[in-house]
Amino acid sequence: MNSRHRSIRGRLSPPMLFQKLLSNRKGSSYFDLMIKTLVVITLMVTVISFLSVFTTYLNLNHVCRRVVRVVELEGQVSDRAYDVFYRLKQQTGLSPEMTVEDVEYCEDQKIQLRDTFTITMTYSYPFTIFTPSFAPLVEINIPMRVSITGMSEKYWKLID
Repeated sequence: MNSRHRSIRGRLSPPMLFQKLLSNRKGSSYFDLMIKTLVVITLMVTVISFLSVFTTYLNLNHVCRRVVRVVELEGQVSDRAYDVFYRLKQQTGLSPEMTVEDVEYCEDQKIQLRDTFTITMTYSYPFTIFTPSFAPLVEINIPMRVSITGMSEKYWKLID
């Protein structure tokens, strides 16, 4: 047998220099720290990106509450209510759809004192998951819906 190729570790074992490098643990804590930091930063970016969804929902809720309050004071879905709706759409950058439901109108689209109505706003928020440089965005649309019920505060004198 050829004793030159045989050693204690075996015929196909790596050379001694590589063995020392693999068993050396100097600097391994730096790699652990870098990986943990990368994971923490990734989690923080994910949480921050999800905050935009909640902020959008709060803005939609604010717009709906303001429009409901105007309708309560006016006693009808008037031009003033639509003006507030369009102004708040511009301020928030949202483009929700508004519907008025569960309402009993008296003369000329007027809501009598203490009659209730519901204003519903719907919006589809495009949440970007991934932005590749070679393809279009990967995003999902998150549907949002806010319904707020109000009560008219205006008395309409009806003429019979």
